[in-house]
This record gives sequence, C-alpha cells and structure tokens, in this order.
Amino acid sequence: MTDITSLNLEAALLDQNVAGTFWDRKYAYVAVWTDDGWRLGVAVANEPGYNPINKIFADEGETRYSARGLNSHIGLSEDEVIAIVASTMGGARVMVLP
Repeated sequence: MTDITSLNLEAALLDQNVAGTFWDRKYAYVAVWTDDGWRLGVAVANEPGYNPINKIFADEGETRYSARGLNSHIGLSEDEVIAIVASTMGGARVMVLP
C-alpha cells in the first residue's frame, strides 16, 4: 500500500493532528459508517469504541483506501490493525504488542 501522506496534503495534515493527539498510545485508522456517511475514525488499543474524524468521504472504497494508506504511513500491518480494532470491542481485552 502506498503511503497516502506523500500524495495528499490533507491526509498528511490529518496524520500530524492524530499523531499529536494519540502520541502515547497505539492506534489505527478505521473506515466507519455513520448516519452522515463514510468517515475515518481512530481506534485506540484497549479503549472502547473509536474517535471520529470530521471528514465525510464519497464512498466506502475511498474511506478504506485512506485508512489503509494512513495505517501504512504509521507502519501498521493489516494484522496489527485487526488486533487494535479487536481490542476496542469490549469484553476481555486483547493484548496489542508494541
């Protein structure tokens, strides 16, 4: 997957903002459907739910492409993203390795 922040200034600025907010935690970008449409969210390991980002995307494909590109930028594999997301779903917590 291509690092989307090298192709899109808006993605680069978004990533800087998220990195500053969640600098001390393991997180992943996720595509989520809301009443307003598709948007990105930030799933933080071992914290319930996700943190919404206030940008609405045209469709699911564009949103997932952005999430994958941003996760690639921060060095996450798909398996790491899945582990982080699973750890946000309540019940017994999944340990996410550093």
